[in-house]
Amino acid sequence: MSIYLSNYWSLYSEFISVLKDLKYRDIPIALMTNFYQQINDDLRSDMERTDFEMKLNDSRIKKPNEIQPFFEKMVAPLRQPYKTNLNGKILINLDYTRIPVKTLSDHFSRDHTIMLSRSRASEYFGIPNVCIGSFKSDTGEASNALIKQATSILAEYEGHPAFSNPLFCQTFIKRIPGIVDAIETVNNLYEQIPVGAVLIGTTEDVVSRSLAVVGAIKGIPSICLQHGILMGEEAFIPVFSSHIGIYGEYEKEWYMTRGLEEKRIAVIGHPRYDEIFTSTRLPNDTFCEAYDLDPNRITLLVATGPGLDADKIQALITELAKNQKFQFIIKPHPWELSKKLISLYTDLERTCKSVQVIKDKKADTRDLIINSDGVIASLSTVALESFLFNKPVFVFDFIQANREYDYYNSLENYIQKEPTELIKTVSSYFTSEEEKLNFEGVKNNFLLKSYTTKHSGKELSELINQLINERHK
Repeated sequence: MSIYLSNYWSLYSEFISVLKDLKYRDIPIALMTNFYQQINDDLRSDMERTDFEMKLNDSRIKKPNEIQPFFEKMVAPLRQPYKTNLNGKILINLDYTRIPVKTLSDHFSRDHTIMLSRSRASEYFGIPNVCIGSFKSDTGEASNALIKQATSILAEYEGHPAFSNPLFCQTFIKRIPGIVDAIETVNNLYEQIPVGAVLIGTTEDVVSRSLAVVGAIKGIPSICLQHGILMGEEAFIPVFSSHIGIYGEYEKEWYMTRGLEEKRIAVIGHPRYDEIFTSTRLPNDTFCEAYDLDPNRITLLVATGPGLDADKIQALITELAKNQKFQFIIKPHPWELSKKLISLYTDLERTCKSVQVIKDKKADTRDLIINSDGVIASLSTVALESFLFNKPVFVFDFIQANREYDYYNSLENYIQKEPTELIKTVSSYFTSEEEKLNFEGVKNNFLLKSYTTKHSGKELSELINQLINERHK
């Protein structure tokens, strides 16, 4: 682990231990907050120092394989054995699951499935829908008591690097009413609707986490799908659901290294990628016309991301743009678009005639991939999707970060930390048949560990049925 991550888990474990008696319906409130979002820039900088842990009093996680077991000790007393519920519905939380309509129609019947959303629509994609807001009840009194208790506990840690940090504490305390509300709302939902299994797309948000944790108390199994490639590990572990559905063997090894039991891991891919192998995309001539592209030039899609070294990305595109064979479409990350942090790319668009920036948030990334001749991507899910679309992919590791990311490290010379080296690789690929052949071998080896599932929807359905049927034996 990097210094930062080592200190992150040390601090997280101390936070849980210190607040272990702050509970609602027997659930520790500290377990239900998205912890990494409480860490501001100043605290993060402090956590990148080797002496940070010396400032802590009760850190419990020292090694990667201790991460999941530490949290299991907190959740284990809450869990109940799976209960038989022959009439139970499969509950799909609409937020973050990103299940394609075809998967729902092919593998989830409206008689045995129910959608949960923030909408009062009667159904989604032909499946009955219930609104999460319909199950709310007043929890103000309980929240106020817990806020008072939390404030009192944290006040005892004057001089603590995190617990005396105003933003850290205020963020947590402000979240307490939302956490209590989510726990109560989900509890009411389970009391009123018979649920056989729960499908969620992440446990970063409090409702999804409550669906998993309260579900465990009710003896209801839950599956959390993988919502993107494993980059920031804080977003993927600890695991709160009874099972996780993951992309490939890379993730299985990753989770087991961090102490998750193998029996809770299912390599089933994600249904949203099934469409890559089956759906039709925007025709190339229509695409070229829409984006004013020259069909005789090599179109390279550049997929960016937050935290990039601006000098490196500028050097990469400026130098490649000197080659008249190439034309470029830059697709900023949605986060960059929402924060209006795309001036680097629009400046390149102004200075290089062969560069254009996609500013439309609704632009279909998959149409961009399939109609490009190659993809130059940051350490992102776009790179994986491009591999699945059978495109040549060149990955730039230009992220300024407090840890190393190794997901794409097996790509040999097709991943680079310096623009000059990646420029050589891109240029070589489009001029050498030998290089193209070499890329095929590297790509195939990468996908063997990263993604081999072509019918994820079917595998997900079978996993859910297996979990439900196990309870009826």
